[in-house]
Amino acid sequence: MIGALEAPGSDHPRVTPGQLSRCMGAACAAAAGFGVLFPVAPGAAIEVLVLIPLAFATPVAALSVLVLITALVPFELQDDLAVVGGRDQPGLLFVDALLVLGLLRVLWLLMRRRLEFDLPLIVGSIALLICCAALGWGVAQGGALSEAGHEARRVVMAVGAFILAWPLMADRSTRRRMIRMLLVLGLALPLWGLAQWMFEIGYVSSGDAGVRMGNDLVVGSRGMLQGGMFGYPLAITFAWAALLSGRVRTSAGQALLGGILILNAVCLVLTYERTMWLVTVLQCVVVVVIYGAAAIGPAVRWGAMGLGALVCLSMAAPGEALMAVKRLMTVSEVSTDRSYSYRVIESEAAIDEITARPVTGSGLGATITWESHGVFAPMMTSFIHNGYLWLAWKFGVPVAALVVLIMVSAIMRRTHHDGDWRWSTVSVASRASLAGLVLIPITFPVFNVLGVTPLLGFFLAVCFARRPAEPPQSMRCDR
Repeated sequence: MIGALEAPGSDHPRVTPGQLSRCMGAACAAAAGFGVLFPVAPGAAIEVLVLIPLAFATPVAALSVLVLITALVPFELQDDLAVVGGRDQPGLLFVDALLVLGLLRVLWLLMRRRLEFDLPLIVGSIALLICCAALGWGVAQGGALSEAGHEARRVVMAVGAFILAWPLMADRSTRRRMIRMLLVLGLALPLWGLAQWMFEIGYVSSGDAGVRMGNDLVVGSRGMLQGGMFGYPLAITFAWAALLSGRVRTSAGQALLGGILILNAVCLVLTYERTMWLVTVLQCVVVVVIYGAAAIGPAVRWGAMGLGALVCLSMAAPGEALMAVKRLMTVSEVSTDRSYSYRVIESEAAIDEITARPVTGSGLGATITWESHGVFAPMMTSFIHNGYLWLAWKFGVPVAALVVLIMVSAIMRRTHHDGDWRWSTVSVASRASLAGLVLIPITFPVFNVLGVTPLLGFFLAVCFARRPAEPPQSMRCDR
């Protein structure tokens, strides 16, 4: 299947006998493996049958599936449908296998010199090695292998998504396909969120789906929408950037983007998370700043229309609207919030661990034990809310500082105007989204959230991408 990549400079690549024999051998081996595996584990056999051509023959589709599954599908469901193992035992998720096969494809391209091993790929490779070292170090220090593996998966997804996306950035046609993926995600996210809310889907143990019971400052509400929480600000930012570009002139296009904006805004309100509200506003402001003075007029117009739509929709759910207003007004009372006290105490415990191992970190799977007499019972956890402290605790201060430097560098890069306004819009929105993702870790551990780390890697690839050359038809990365 790798041989399907066309040779340079030929409209109809010549297939040599050696290539044909290798393809036939691979096909026979795959058929034999499927025949052996199907009677034992039919589900796994079918997944493998889908995975191999998806990862090797359609890299854009593979990246899209990886992003969509991690952003939309709850971890517990992914675990139930694991290719190997799953549900209370070590396993290989569908997205794990897809990522591994995709990385093997990139390695094959590098070995065949069809892909340049440039600085971004070198940095990505080093990041993968650091993740492996942190996994081994954490287990060697006594960390639970299962928890260390879960944490490694979440971080590696960011690095892996960047590596998978990077070769695709050099081709205009693959860029257009990735824009479609973003549109699908922008629509699917709020539909999934509204379904959770309307059907009152319970909060799952993995924390990435369902409606969680309100905390002490949201008493009386139905709860706080959790599924897709980190994705709503991102979808709003992309729709906002497209509308402010001034290039979407058709009624259908404006209606589509306006629908994405409003639906995600409704779900964002239902999360009752003040950090997410603040970050969304910041990201929209960053979009205006990047576009310049010409975007102020459209921003006022679309902003007024969006707020008007939210006010009209609030009439259908006055209780939720009132609760959102009350939640917003509690910003001044944050120091009395139980969740604030929780974060402060766990952060102090994490700082003690960081002080003990500032360079190497404690490794993935490491735990801390903390308590507050009369407030919180003793608790041992491998999780803390502050994402930067989590990075420094697990990987060491130098790695945490490097991550921040890379993200800030991506935000500060200029947007390349290469004639495709759609991709320029994606670049602007990616920079604005990264600006928000720099702030969110202060209160939420986005580097340890499976639903957002692949998107983080994708945004970095978009921001660092160079202006693509005009390749011949036969050199297209994906068909």
